Amino acid sequence: KELERIWQVMLDCMFTGCHTEGILPGGLNVRRRAFDTHKNLIGDKRYQTSNDWIEAIRSTEVKFRQILKWVSCFSLAVNEVNASFGRVVTAPTNGSAGVIPAVLMYYLTIENHEAGFKEIKRFLMVAGEIGSIFKKGSTISAAMGGCQAEIGVSSAMAAAALTELLGGTPEQVLVAAEIAM
Repeated sequence: KELERIWQVMLDCMFTGCHTEGILPGGLNVRRRAFDTHKNLIGDKRYQTSNDWIEAIRSTEVKFRQILKWVSCFSLAVNEVNASFGRVVTAPTNGSAGVIPAVLMYYLTIENHEAGFKEIKRFLMVAGEIGSIFKKGSTISAAMGGCQAEIGVSSAMAAAALTELLGGTPEQVLVAAEIAM
């Protein structure tokens, strides 16, 4: 149940970020970018809910060059929600909160159209284990370990979890985490 709740918050962040335009709070007049990127990628697809949105993305034609645009859009959407005082999942930190949901959303919308909560649960469990290894043996804090501690750990978590869902062996999963770090 908790993993389902965590996934729903991640999905809500991506959905909100992709559907909110304007300027981020803070006085620097930073324009939100996920909205325009999403609008260009989704085209004229219609949907009402975040789950309908997943199906709409699955029905788009995704060419190789668009894959990184989608992943960046998902990640940026979460980061913009975070920057506007919205609710995010610290996975592993607020500063890197977009990585895990973006890679998982990539898997669900581009890599495996049949994937459902079973795969989401597996992804989050593997990602969590990898994050736990870093937390127990080192740090996930950018304040203590610099950017690599934050974004490196989230990238390692996502790489390991994606490798798991793509059928990697436990050794390959750990190698993926190591390479990403």
